[in-house]
Amino acid sequence: MNVSLPFSALRVIDASQGYAGPYCAMLMAQHGAQVTKIEPPEGDWIRGMGTRHGEHTALDLAANRGKRSIAIDMHAEPGRALARRLAGGCDVFIESFRPGVADKLGLGYAALAAANPNLVYLSINGFGPDGPDAARPGTDTILQAFSGMMALNRDAAGNPSRVGFLIVDALSALYAFQALSVALYSRLGGGGGHHLEISLMQSCAAFLAPKIIESRLEPAGARSLNAPAGIYRSSDGWIALALSKEAQFRSLAAAIGREDLLADARFDTFETRARHLPALLPAIERALLGATTTEWLQRFAAADVLCSRINGIADWLAEPQVQAMGAVAEALAPVGAIPLPLIPGACKPHGDWPPIGGDGQQVLRAAGFSKDEIDALVAAGTVRLSTQSPPAT
Repeated sequence: MNVSLPFSALRVIDASQGYAGPYCAMLMAQHGAQVTKIEPPEGDWIRGMGTRHGEHTALDLAANRGKRSIAIDMHAEPGRALARRLAGGCDVFIESFRPGVADKLGLGYAALAAANPNLVYLSINGFGPDGPDAARPGTDTILQAFSGMMALNRDAAGNPSRVGFLIVDALSALYAFQALSVALYSRLGGGGGHHLEISLMQSCAAFLAPKIIESRLEPAGARSLNAPAGIYRSSDGWIALALSKEAQFRSLAAAIGREDLLADARFDTFETRARHLPALLPAIERALLGATTTEWLQRFAAADVLCSRINGIADWLAEPQVQAMGAVAEALAPVGAIPLPLIPGACKPHGDWPPIGGDGQQVLRAAGFSKDEIDALVAAGTVRLSTQSPPAT
């Protein structure tokens, strides 16, 4: 086993769609696992989310690198039987059906573990396996709303606002990868197989733990943690300020030329500043409008004030620190060259991006199917082969 790719001995079937399950499976692949993606003949629906570039979108490219793809029609029993056969010898099986659907397909944990008791089986869905909302479809946007995340992320007018990325899916994928890693470690010690239930709802709860605790301790509403931290306009853009120690407010006041604020008892501590923000914020806002973002960054750096310009993605890619750290690799994808961020703690990104069913023949041959059997599956519509697939031999 390659120690830099600790999962290189593992075989994973990724029968999930969307972003959460596939991103988790991609992490398995980037740590060495052989991941086979089972997707419908029309492809995982994530391939159609966002601007399409052939069979790929940005979300698909982020979630499916390093996998093999086989396209199977599981609406009929022949496709389900084929999926069960492929799952028979795997170490990890990942699915994102609504609760109960995998069982109806004969792909539930009980059915697969009966033949493979050491199987680590991951179910990832919106609301979990039980309760009144178990069968309710749950997407990133729905769970941002349901969890309270949108209420926490209000715009300047006080309106609830969606975080502009699939943050719930992404953090659910990370929790799922963590759970899989622990279960696989347990299996090494003789712990056998596991059925892991990861819901987007519970992942949100774990992620928002401080806010959930805060709701009990401060039912009337939590105060600002580190007033006057926030986002401010400069003369030519935006700048973010943060404070973690009382001394940093004194540094901020001096840097903006408002040492008089330090003589006001209303602004002595984080707690008193939070209570009197309406009186404090206008003074800081007026001051910051008096210079450019670059000028403020220089002044604040000299004064040890925590700050950053508000970058767009292109700005971030051009940052000297990003380039010095090699935080992004240039990768040649089916759509052309793309910037691909490195995964913390993992090796550099590796593997290709499969077209829909692009590895179907290879997967079937490895599972013991003959050329005639593969041709029959294709002719029956059970398997779709990509035009980019190598020919069967």
